[in-house]
Order: sequence, then C-alpha cells, then structure tokens
Amino acid sequence: MSGRDNAEAAARLFAAWERWDLDTIGSLVAVDAVDRRPQSGERFTGRASIMGMYHEVPGPPRISWRSIRGGPDVWVAEGTVDYGEGPVHLIGIVELADGMLVEADYYFADPFEAPGSRARWADQA
Repeated sequence: MSGRDNAEAAARLFAAWERWDLDTIGSLVAVDAVDRRPQSGERFTGRASIMGMYHEVPGPPRISWRSIRGGPDVWVAEGTVDYGEGPVHLIGIVELADGMLVEADYYFADPFEAPGSRARWADQA
C-alpha cells in the first residue's frame, strides 16, 4: 500500500474516533497493534486487548480533533476528549502500515490557567 492509502486510513480512523464508531476503529487496528498510554503506564497489545479497552471506556466520550498532520506513515493529532466532566487536551501519535494502525501513543492533559506574567507575549490559541 502507498502513503496515500495510509493517509486515507488515518482520515477514516480519526473521523471514527470523533463518532466513537468502534466497528470502524476495530477494522483499522492491526491484529498485533500496540497502544500505549504513558501517563497511566498502560500498554495494550493486540487488536483484541485494544478494542476490549475501548469497549470499557465510559461514555461514549466526545472527541474533537483540532489538527491532524503528518504522513505518510506517522500521524499526530491534537484535540480534546470529554468524558462528561469537561474537556481534556489529547495528543495522539499513530503509525500506520498498509492502511492499518500498528502503533499508537496517547497523551492527556488537563487545561490550566496561563500565568499572567507572560500574557504580553502570547496570542490567544
């Protein structure tokens, strides 16, 4: 498969996360994929474990991607996820091969108030 196939798969995957369409997500996860959550120390190995974890997520969560960039094999998306208690910032780094997710790392961060001392240099994001 080409980088174009990976780009199409990445677009389908990120759109499926926004809809919380677990059937589509599962169809794009390789059998031997690895999903890591460094902040919690979790590592899910294999489609069955990854999808089992997704089925246990309370919600469905509301995911909104602000930007998706990269390619042809590695894609980085930034956005927010809300499990019903307010949005949390989310970074997802996914690697695709032959149109399938093979590795992923996800980072979550609560929003915080910016220090006033640097306000004169900052633009609003």
